Amino acid sequence: MPVSTDDYVAISDLLGRYCWAVDSGDEIGWSSLWTEDCVFAGAMPEPLVGREAMKMIPRSVSGGSGGKLRHLAGSLHCDYDGGDSNAIIARYYNLVSNWSKGGALSCFGTTTLRLVRDGGGWLIARSDTDMLT
Repeated sequence: MPVSTDDYVAISDLLGRYCWAVDSGDEIGWSSLWTEDCVFAGAMPEPLVGREAMKMIPRSVSGGSGGKLRHLAGSLHCDYDGGDSNAIIARYYNLVSNWSKGGALSCFGTTTLRLVRDGGGWLIARSDTDMLT
């Protein structure tokens, strides 16, 4: 079941914050978008589990590219998970470019997120990415 306009806008905003925080190396801001027991799978050899483990991603992204990687989430669509208005399954194309040497595609994948309502907002409980490049 498609989500409400308010929930769609909130998830779109969360993904924008996700991209800006990870690209700028903001490990506190990026990790705050996740639940305490979150899972980040598919983009790394082994899944990362827990908010504290998430802090290594922005550090690695920013440091490994000299701050030149850029994430873009596109073609977002969202549905309530099993009709539960407190859980959302969001899918999007995950494009990462590297601008350290004039610009190039770094990787492309499809990502499925499971988000849960936390008070008035949303947090990412799980991210699964299928790397296509």
